[in-house]
Amino acid sequence: MEQEVDLDFEAFVEQAVRDGPEDVAAQLRTGLRKRYDAPPLEEMGRCLGRNVPLQKARQLLFHPSGDDMRLYPHLIAMPPPGAPDSHPQLRVQVCALASLYLVHSTSWALVQPFIEAGGLRQLAAALAHPNPYLAGQVLSTLLHVTDEDQLFAWHDPPAAADGREPRAGPYALVWRRMCELSGTRFLPDLLAHYRHPPVFPGASGMALRLLAFYLSWMRRHFTTDGRLSLSSGLLDLLEGWGRDAQVTEDERQLAKQLHQDFSRGCWRDRPLASGPTRCLLSMQVSVVSERSDINHGPSADNEAELLREAGNTAYRRGDLNAAVHLYSSALDLPVPTERLLSEAPRRAGLHANRAAAYMARAEQSLREGDVDSSGLLEGADHGSPHAAARQLEAAVIDCDAALGLQHSGAAAAKTCLRKCRALLRLGRAQQAEAAARQGLGAADGGGGATEEALHVELQEALRTQQRQTQQEGEMAGRKGDSVEGRDAGGAAAGSGSVNWGEMD
Repeated sequence: MEQEVDLDFEAFVEQAVRDGPEDVAAQLRTGLRKRYDAPPLEEMGRCLGRNVPLQKARQLLFHPSGDDMRLYPHLIAMPPPGAPDSHPQLRVQVCALASLYLVHSTSWALVQPFIEAGGLRQLAAALAHPNPYLAGQVLSTLLHVTDEDQLFAWHDPPAAADGREPRAGPYALVWRRMCELSGTRFLPDLLAHYRHPPVFPGASGMALRLLAFYLSWMRRHFTTDGRLSLSSGLLDLLEGWGRDAQVTEDERQLAKQLHQDFSRGCWRDRPLASGPTRCLLSMQVSVVSERSDINHGPSADNEAELLREAGNTAYRRGDLNAAVHLYSSALDLPVPTERLLSEAPRRAGLHANRAAAYMARAEQSLREGDVDSSGLLEGADHGSPHAAARQLEAAVIDCDAALGLQHSGAAAAKTCLRKCRALLRLGRAQQAEAAARQGLGAADGGGGATEEALHVELQEALRTQQRQTQQEGEMAGRKGDSVEGRDAGGAAAGSGSVNWGEMD
């Protein structure tokens, strides 16, 4: 009996061999047919923790649904360290990665659920695969996924119907998964493909294109001024890459362009500020209770984290001038390679911390002659008129910067609370109301002390607006009475002093 033709499988094969040479296409057809006839059922079942019938295995490999693609992170996962070549995960990985590379990674309808389910993390883990053939498939798959012409406009994604930006709209989870690569060895393993001899021909060029994508994507979406500073080590690597005679001319030009684009920012050492450091205990306790989650946990062994910790220590002991300087210095540091994709929440935390220091300093008896050597108020005399208001204005600016980098979640809600309080103290009740409502939206009904405090501040903002409206009405009434009196008096006085018959 003639075997029934599986049209979905045939369509997969045609797409897989479409752009290849005829001899390679013939070999690929033969290999895919063998895989279709005998997929690794038992191994797939062990990887997924469930029974996988023949038809389901074929569907997973050759014509998956969106829900099936959510299983792919399990299928392409790396085997345990030291596992033999016979390990079931390796056999499944070989099959699934080939299908992903050949066809599925070119369809956004399949790529989106794959990314949302954690697929990027598994691809990043496989960048250092000991099998160069599989490492090449991983690099190619990542290039497909980040192809803005054929797949998805990562730099300028489609606008959500309700106007939300990508980090909050329908692609929010995709955005988050891309950022979560910062917790992997993605960048070091990517840059490891620049070596001689190469892992495979063209590996370094593929890695450089991916690096260019990530740097520009992060600069586009996670900086407020369009500038992203890189570590000196990465800049030196790019500079050498651009002079490397063993790579192609296109590769050298791209490396030179990246070095030029990202070497424009610099950091300089600054002395610590000095001056009075008294802080009101009530403000200190209040701010500490609002501290973002990013301020907790062990510090990374890098200069920015050390400066942040030093800033926190200075803040706790009431040395607010030093705290402002230390947070500012941390913000000025170049971004280490391993922290590129986690830069947004780190900077958000630093801006929020500095906002707290500015707010606390607004409560101090500021002394004439004290001047910040860094930060938003660099060069401004603390003892000059309206100094306290400037501290609060700086706090609002820092809160806005933090929210631009991290606009949802508990940390964002706390930043909104801080912004609301600063605006209330500035007398800008309507903006304070908006900040409180934004914070409640960021908290998303999670409850807790921050959400309760936001409700309290929202009511205070509404009451303040009511008082301001009432006062404006009373002032308008008094002004009207005054104007009427002046008009009456002027007419009476003028009636005897102006000769109307002499007027034209």
